[in-house]
Amino acid sequence: MRLLNLYICFFLLFAAQAAVAKKSVVQLSGVVTAANRQPVEYASVRLKNTRYGDLADDKGAYRLSAPAGEYVLVVSAVGYRTVEQPLSLRGEQALSVAMKPDEKDLDEVVVVGKTSVRQVNESAFNVVAIDAKPLHNTSMSLTHALDRVSGVKIRETGGVGSRTQISLNGFSGRHIKVFMDGIPMEGMGSSFQLNNIPVNLADRIEVYKGVVPIELGADALGGAINIVTRRQRSTYVDASYAYGSFNTHKSNLSVGHTTKSGLFFQINAYQNYSDNSYRIKTKLLDLNTNSYSPDERWFRRFHDSYRNEALAARVGVVRKPWADRLTLGVTLSHEKADIQNANLMQIVYGGRERSAGSVIPSLSYEKRNLMTPNLNLLLTATYSRSRNSSTDTLPRQYSWSGEYREKRSKGEGQYSMSEYDNETFYATANLRYRIASRHSFTLNNLLSDYSRKATDAAANAENSTAATFMRRTNVKNIAGLSYRFSPSGRWNASAFAKRYDVLVRGPVNVSTTTTAAYEEQEKPFSTTGYGVTATCYLPASLQLKASLEKSYRLPSENELFGDESLETGDASLKPENSYNLNINISSNQTLGRAHAVYFDLGLIYRDTRDYIRRQIEQRYGGAYYTNHGKVRNLGFDVEARYFYGRAFSAGGNFTFQDIRNMERYAVGGRELIYYKDRMPNVPYLFGNVDASYHLNGLFAAGNVLSVGYNMRYIHAFFRSWESEGGNVVIPGQLSHDVTLTFSLRNGRYHIATEVRNLTDELLYDNYSLQKPGRSFLIKLRYFFFKQ
Repeated sequence: MRLLNLYICFFLLFAAQAAVAKKSVVQLSGVVTAANRQPVEYASVRLKNTRYGDLADDKGAYRLSAPAGEYVLVVSAVGYRTVEQPLSLRGEQALSVAMKPDEKDLDEVVVVGKTSVRQVNESAFNVVAIDAKPLHNTSMSLTHALDRVSGVKIRETGGVGSRTQISLNGFSGRHIKVFMDGIPMEGMGSSFQLNNIPVNLADRIEVYKGVVPIELGADALGGAINIVTRRQRSTYVDASYAYGSFNTHKSNLSVGHTTKSGLFFQINAYQNYSDNSYRIKTKLLDLNTNSYSPDERWFRRFHDSYRNEALAARVGVVRKPWADRLTLGVTLSHEKADIQNANLMQIVYGGRERSAGSVIPSLSYEKRNLMTPNLNLLLTATYSRSRNSSTDTLPRQYSWSGEYREKRSKGEGQYSMSEYDNETFYATANLRYRIASRHSFTLNNLLSDYSRKATDAAANAENSTAATFMRRTNVKNIAGLSYRFSPSGRWNASAFAKRYDVLVRGPVNVSTTTTAAYEEQEKPFSTTGYGVTATCYLPASLQLKASLEKSYRLPSENELFGDESLETGDASLKPENSYNLNINISSNQTLGRAHAVYFDLGLIYRDTRDYIRRQIEQRYGGAYYTNHGKVRNLGFDVEARYFYGRAFSAGGNFTFQDIRNMERYAVGGRELIYYKDRMPNVPYLFGNVDASYHLNGLFAAGNVLSVGYNMRYIHAFFRSWESEGGNVVIPGQLSHDVTLTFSLRNGRYHIATEVRNLTDELLYDNYSLQKPGRSFLIKLRYFFFKQ
C-alpha cells in the first residue's frame, strides 16, 4: 500500500511535468566532453545574460529549460577553455559540447579540473571521498576499501563474510550510518552489507566525519558513509573471478547499457565463498575436566564456511522532459554461514549456523529545474524483506581439536531454532532550490518503518519465551532544513536543523530478580538537532573547514531487539546525543609539471551523553547493549600524500583518539574507579601507509604493470577498564599487503595477484577473535566500455 501511494504521487508528478512541457518552455540537453571523448565533470552550462543554466553531473550530462528564442550558450570548467556558441531554441534539442584544454599541457599536469571525488573533498563538511575505480582490480570488499581512510578502522571477527564493525573517529558500530546512493543500508539484511559487497560495485566512497548533510537524513552521531554506485550512461561489461587461500572463490559481473532514446538497464551479480579454514592460536578445552590448557596451541578452523550470492538489477530512463532519471530496481541476496566460535575465541562450536535472504525493490525519481529553473527534486522509496534463521540444537560441547562430548541439554550455547522476518520501508524526499548563485535551500525528509516478527511457530516453540511473539517495531521520521550562502568561490557557509521523531515498540524486561519478566511497551521520542558548517580558501592553496553540531543517534534495530543469535537487544535504550566539533585544514597543490602533494589535518571533539556501549557476556560469549552516561573524545587524524605524474604515489594517515569515560558517579552515588579511563576495547592509535608504482607501455602500448603496497598499524589497547585492574591487552599489530596487477589493451584485460598479511602476523580487531594469517589470491578481470 505504501509503494502504491508513492506510485500515485509519481504519476501525478509526471502528469504535471507533461503539462509544463507542453508550454513554450523548451528543453535543451546534452553531454560535455573533452577532446578524448571523456566526460567533463560538473561543467557550468548556461545561457548568457539569463538566469537559465545547469551544472553538468559527474558523467558530463546536463539539462536546462528556457523559453524559445535566440541565445548564446556558455560552457565553462576548471582546466578547460570556455566555450561560447550561438544557439537557436525552437524545440526540444540535444546538443553535446566538446571542450579543449587550456594553455597547460594536461597530459603532464597532475591535477586537472575538479572530479566528483575532489568536489566532495573540498565541500564545507569534514568529508573524505575515495575513488573506488583504482581498486576494481583487487578482491576487496567495501569494508577493506574503507580501512584505508584516515580516521576509519574496520574491525572484523574473522575471515570472509565475518561480522564487521566500522570505527570512525572513536565511534563504532551503529554510531556510524551507512548509505548506498543515499539510501540507508540498515534494513537491507546481513546478506547485502559492506562486508560481502565487492568494491567493483562502487564508483566512489564518501566518508563524513562528524556533521552529516541533511540530504542523507541520518541520525548519525559519529559520521556516515555513502557508497556511490556506478551510473555510466554508456555500454559496459565488467566480469571477474578470483581464487585464493582457504578455498576462497569470488566472482562478479556488471553489465550496463543506455540507448539513444534514454532507456537504460544495469545488472550487478556477485558471489562469495570460503571455507575460512585458516589456523588460529588459542587454549584447548579438556572435555573431561572442563578446564583449559595453560598454554596456547595452533588449530585449524573446521566449521566456518560462508557463502553469499546477490543480484541487483535496475531499469529506467534518463534525459526526459518529465524526468532526468527514473529508476526501478530490485536486489535479491542470500547468505549461509557456519558459526565457529562465540565472541570469545575459546568457546568453539561445531554445529551452529545462521542464514539470511533479502528481497529489496526500489524506486528513484530525479528532476532538475522542476517547473522553474534551479528547483531540483529527488524522491526514493525502498522496501526490504529479510528472512533470517539461527540454529543451535546439537546437545554437544566441542573443543578446538574437533572432538566433542554429549550434553544433557540441547544447544552448544543457548538452545535456539528461530526463524523471523525483518521488514523495512524507507522513503526520502529532497527538494533543493538555488537563488542566483549565492543562496540555496534544501528540504529533506526520511521516513523509516521497521518491524520484526517470528514466522515459524513450530521452529520457535521449544525455546520461546513471553517475548518471542511480542511486536517489535521502530518507526522514525527525520526532517531537515538547510541554508547555504556562497558569496564567492573563496568561502561558503551553511546552517541546518533536524527534527527527530521516533516510536519504538518491543519487549522490555521489567523483572527486579534474576528471572526475566517481559512486558510489551511503547516508547515515543522527539527532539531537534542543529549545526553550522563553513569553509574558506587561504593563501598558499590552503583550505580551512569548521563544523559544529548538536546531534542525536537513535538506537538501531539490533541494539533494540538483538540479532536472535549472538546479540541481545534492549528496547528501553535511550537515544545518544552529542555536541560535535570538527576543524580541518588541507592543501592540494602541484609542484612543477609532474609533482603534486596533498595534506590534511583534522581535529575532533565529541561530548556524548547516553553513549550506547556494546559489552561481552563472559559465560556464553554473547553480546548486549547498555547506555553509558558521559563520554568525551579529543583527537586528530592527519593524512599526507605525494604524486609523481601518473607513475608513482605514496602516502599515509595517522589517527589518535582519546575517548574517556566522564561519568564520575554510579546511580547510588558511589564514585567510579574508572572515571576518566579510556573507553575499553576501542583502538585509540592506528594508521596506514601505502605506495603504488605504474610502469606504462610494458611489452606493448596500452599495457600497464602496477605494484602496490599497504601497511596497517594498530597500537595495543585495553579490553576492559584500566583502573579495575584490566590487564587483558589486545596487542599492537603491524601487517603488510602487496598487490601486483598487469593490465593489457588499455585496461580491457587484467591479471592481479594479492598477498595479504605478508609476514603472517597474529591479527586481532577484537579480543581473542583472530583474523586470517598470510593468504594468496589471484584475480582475472575483463572490462569493456563504450561511450
